Amino acid sequence: MTTIKVTQLEKKVLEALAESMYAEYNYSDAGLEEVINITGLPSKVIRGVVSSLTKKQLVEVDYRESEGYKNKPAMHIWYLTDRTVGLVEHWVKEANLTPVELIVE
Repeated sequence: MTTIKVTQLEKKVLEALAESMYAEYNYSDAGLEEVINITGLPSKVIRGVVSSLTKKQLVEVDYRESEGYKNKPAMHIWYLTDRTVGLVEHWVKEANLTPVELIVE
């Protein structure tokens, strides 16, 4: 098992993203609305947390600029990175990934 140190809010958002990964490994994504629905956190807070997670290379964001969605956060697509895919339990089993545990610092 791999451990990653995060803040409480980062943990909440990462767990919500992991819960939103409905499809098989490498074919699933989520976004702002899914995380709002799971966490109940305001959009502004979540976007700030995702910015932090992106800097830590724990989440990747597709801003969909070529589709004209750069300034429309609700249309951005969020992906777990190689470091965090082990948060998705069914992916760990399906793709034989190393599980990840989030530790609040």
